[in-house]
Amino acid sequence: MYISGAIAHYDMAERKATFAAAARKLSEEGYFPVNPFDNGLPQPGDWREHMRVDIGMLVECDCIYMLKDWWLSKGAKLELDVASSCGLEVM
Repeated sequence: MYISGAIAHYDMAERKATFAAAARKLSEEGYFPVNPFDNGLPQPGDWREHMRVDIGMLVECDCIYMLKDWWLSKGAKLELDVASSCGLEVM
């Protein structure tokens, strides 16, 4: 399950903590969470490069988990569009 939410232009420590908390919660519920902070690229970094890698991670998943306020993020909107277009379940 790919975790999607706002990252760019936000406090990086807070975002990492939010994504990590979501990953823990999903793991406890029996899911295998895929956290974009674990994409192997440095943070912060080039947004386009992150999106290329993150979308590659996303399409390997069966579903996408949208964090609170995801609609504030251009990247999360793109990830949702890709997930929906590929037939992934949206949570």
